[in-house]
Formats: sequence, C-alpha cells, structure tokens
Amino acid sequence: MVSSEVTGGAYRSTWDDVGMAARPRPYYVDVPLRWSDMDALGHVNNVQFLRLLEEARVIAFAQWFSGVETGPDGRPPLLIARAEVEYLRQLHWRKEPIVVAVWVSQLAGASFDTSYEVRSSREDDADVYAVGETTQVVFDMETQRPVRIADEHRPLLQAHAGPPVQMRRRPKGRA
Repeated sequence: MVSSEVTGGAYRSTWDDVGMAARPRPYYVDVPLRWSDMDALGHVNNVQFLRLLEEARVIAFAQWFSGVETGPDGRPPLLIARAEVEYLRQLHWRKEPIVVAVWVSQLAGASFDTSYEVRSSREDDADVYAVGETTQVVFDMETQRPVRIADEHRPLLQAHAGPPVQMRRRPKGRA
C-alpha cells in the first residue's frame, strides 16, 4: 500500500499514487460547518476538527454496520483511546459542507485505527485542511475491559481498509 506523504508543506493524499483500478477509495462524509465552529481568528477552531472527525466517524460506522448485530443500543461498543490531528491549512467558515474521507488504517485484536482527511471536496485535487487518526477499542462496559473485535465485524472494517495517513511528527517506523 502507498503511504501518505507531506512534502514541502503540501499534503499529498494517501490516495494520489494508487492506480485507479486497484485503488481502494475512502468513505466520504459531507459535514456542515457551524457558525459557532469559528474562533476569534476567523477560522474553524482546532478543537472543532475533532468534532468534524467524530461526526464523520459516527455517520460512516452507522452505514458500515447497518443491519449488523452490534451493542445493546444498536451501536458497536467503542471507546476512543487516542485521537491525533495534524492541521495543514486554515479552514474558514463556508456554507458548503466540508468532506471528510474516512477509512480503517489498522486492525488489531480489540482495536482499530481510523484515518481521516478533512477536504474541500471529493475531487482528487481537493484542498486538505487536516489529517487525523483515532484508535477505537471495542469495550465491555459491564466488565470495564476491552474485548476482541467480533468475527462478523472484521470483514466490514476490512472493506474500508487503506494505508494510514502520514503525519510529519510521527517517529520513523510508525506509518
């Protein structure tokens, strides 16, 4: 798989270098911006980017797990164990929704990583405002312990698999 690349201040999308025929595509979610997302500097506040990722993740997982037995309330019992965002350019409020590309970038026993690109559009040459990654842990709330990802959920996550986003400050060896 091809990894993302940050070059000379410009972000090259994870999906740029993979041939169209073999290219896995991320799942795209349109997320509207709220006027209250802006801060005193006139751009979307850094904290709001985590909300944008959350909204995209909730919508994506609802689609991916639609009709599949999950937790007691119909949702997979997941906790966010880690969230990482790298801001690449300012995002100013606009009436059109932004697009968040979402995909699974690592699958383990009881956890999986989700990668994100916050984009201006679904076009290949769209501006990318931020990239991020979260780690979700399947969790039993009664026992307060992680549990393995259910066998029937693995193919649903693998269907949306792609390479992890590359972040500038990650140690070498962590893709």
